[in-house]
Amino acid sequence: MNTHIHTPNPAPARWRLCVLIAQEQCPNQDWWHVAQAVVGHVDPSRGNLCIQLREKQLDDRELLERANRLVELCRPRGVHVIINNRPDIAILANADGVHLGQTDLPTTPVRGLLGTHMIIGVSTSNLSQAKQAQMDGADYCGVGPMFPTTTKQKDTLAGPAYLREYLAWGALPHLAIGGITNNNVHQLIQEGVKGLAVCGAVCSAQDPGRAAAQLLLTLSQ
Repeated sequence: MNTHIHTPNPAPARWRLCVLIAQEQCPNQDWWHVAQAVVGHVDPSRGNLCIQLREKQLDDRELLERANRLVELCRPRGVHVIINNRPDIAILANADGVHLGQTDLPTTPVRGLLGTHMIIGVSTSNLSQAKQAQMDGADYCGVGPMFPTTTKQKDTLAGPAYLREYLAWGALPHLAIGGITNNNVHQLIQEGVKGLAVCGAVCSAQDPGRAAAQLLLTLSQ
């Protein structure tokens, strides 16, 4: 456990949308074209978007190359870049942070490695995990899964009920995740959701930039 209280990085509180990009989830075009399309639809003055690079099968050199390209694309436009599960790649690419799952590296030593200036997100499916993430030094929590998803299979579906419970707690910024689309996002808006994380809804769209922009527009209405 940390011996000091980590002051959370304020950046995640501004995120309205995080797009998880993985080549296997981009059937219509290359991952890079998806990234360019999404970033091209963002107002750089708002800081409301992050891109998470989520590649589980790439060798390390290819993963680092993609991370470097993504940072070069995003940083001038005010878009944050998060690397899934690889603090070493996040450091080498000068990304904004890393996202950890419940079976990934533990948050406390990763915080020690990254220092206080980089962002750490943690996937949670219940409030106990969220409170532990806060104690361990996380800056935000992934909250889900909200709906069935093919991106990452889960034994249990946390659902909007967990989002409601998380928002009542409200100690850290959140990104609701799991099977979210424009067809079901209104259920989360009714609960008071502030930030979404999506993969297939954008990466598999014919026009990924328009799909991301539509989700942001729906959230702001």
